[in-house]
Amino acid sequence: MTQMSLFKRFAPRLGTILKKRGLSDSEAEELVQEAFLRLLQYSKENDVAREEGFLVRTAVNLSIDAGRRAERLDLVSEPVEDLPLVDDLPDPERVAIGRSRLEYLAMGFERLDPITRSIVKARRIEGLSMREIALREGLSVSAVEKRFAKAMVSLSSWMRNF
Repeated sequence: MTQMSLFKRFAPRLGTILKKRGLSDSEAEELVQEAFLRLLQYSKENDVAREEGFLVRTAVNLSIDAGRRAERLDLVSEPVEDLPLVDDLPDPERVAIGRSRLEYLAMGFERLDPITRSIVKARRIEGLSMREIALREGLSVSAVEKRFAKAMVSLSSWMRNF
């Protein structure tokens, strides 16, 4: 059988097989051509008893190899220029507002008396319990709780004015 008649006879079937494996029309067409090229090269030095079987196995193996390459390289089908850019950083305006809020909070924090400031820092930043803070400051747990509560109300009120 001539190569052209072989191609006309088996190419549509190979294309269908490859498309059922999830390949696009162009990908399937490319692999069909590659399978026929390999058949021609192989048949120069070897006898091929079942050309259709050779073509099907070759095309399927080529599709498996292409799939592995795509997974390994993590390729996308779109050009890089068309991909959306994802920037999860806040925009400069939000950064500036955040810095301003933090500076304003620091001013409110500085307005607290030194012991209360130490209590708030120990609780919120160092993560100490009220009991641990009371032992460290030489105060009762109740006094630490009252100072901490008043500081939170004061700082909340302060930040509402921002």
